[in-house]
Amino acid sequence: MTDEPEAARQRLARLSRSARRLLDYVAVLEGGARYALLRHLARVPEPDIIEDLREAVDAGILAALPGQPETYGFADEAVRALVLAEAGADRLPKLRARAEAARQRSEDRD
Repeated sequence: MTDEPEAARQRLARLSRSARRLLDYVAVLEGGARYALLRHLARVPEPDIIEDLREAVDAGILAALPGQPETYGFADEAVRALVLAEAGADRLPKLRARAEAARQRSEDRD
């Protein structure tokens, strides 16, 4: 389901600030984001990240990825592209670097 840009913006605008911040990390993690990694990146208490994930999933923005336990991705790539665009050119490299460093540390432990 591809949203029109304005409809996608409205859906994103209804989310809490913390859920939007979580979407930034999911957007920069190609191929989906594991719950454990998101929890590390978000730096919020576990009940809060669970609520943020639930909010994004209930809004139809994120979905659990089939065959990948506890891994989430965008239900619509157009919304992911919008989130990346809204992150901004200055912030995006920092988000990507932090997310990839955390992913590498996580994979090294597995």
